[in-house]
Amino acid sequence: MHVNPCNDTLRQQIAAGDETAFRQLFEQYSDRVFGVAYTYTKSSEMSEEVVQDIFLKIWTKRESLHTVTRLHDYIFIMTRNHILNLLRGIAREKACMKRHQELSDSFTPAPETAYMQKESQLVLEEAVLRLPPRQRMIYQLNQRHGLKLNEVADQLKLSRNTVRNHLFRAMLFIRDYVRKHDGEIGFFLLCAGTLDFFRCLYI
Repeated sequence: MHVNPCNDTLRQQIAAGDETAFRQLFEQYSDRVFGVAYTYTKSSEMSEEVVQDIFLKIWTKRESLHTVTRLHDYIFIMTRNHILNLLRGIAREKACMKRHQELSDSFTPAPETAYMQKESQLVLEEAVLRLPPRQRMIYQLNQRHGLKLNEVADQLKLSRNTVRNHLFRAMLFIRDYVRKHDGEIGFFLLCAGTLDFFRCLYI
């Protein structure tokens, strides 16, 4: 079995927690993962989410890379399986959407739930404020104002890959900040879906 020596070194470095090696992997494979995702979904926005999900999974499960022999195959099998699960989830979500709306219309949040929602938003805001200025701006344009990566890149006069890398690092930081937050507020923030773009980490 042929193993690419460069990829094998990269795999070992990432498994040991080397963030520089992980960024190199992201730059090497992110466009390819996007291409595979787009083939299945025909959606640029959904494909960008798949890229973020896949590399977040790789990083959080990096210790398992010690047992991987072909990094290229590992990434694309993970991508294919994730996309298929995502598409099945969308189908289920559409089937349940009407019922969910009916329940939402008749639901009045308990006072403690409203309090947790308010406090969880404060935790998220704290995390965003701790981001470096460029990452914070890109995060807010993408997540708060709904701009796509190409639109953010055009507005800030940056390349699309630069914007993607900054957004990815911002998301990693926010996830780690929330996970380190003690008490019920941090738990509520994760479970309530406030950080929905990290949902794959907690399945």
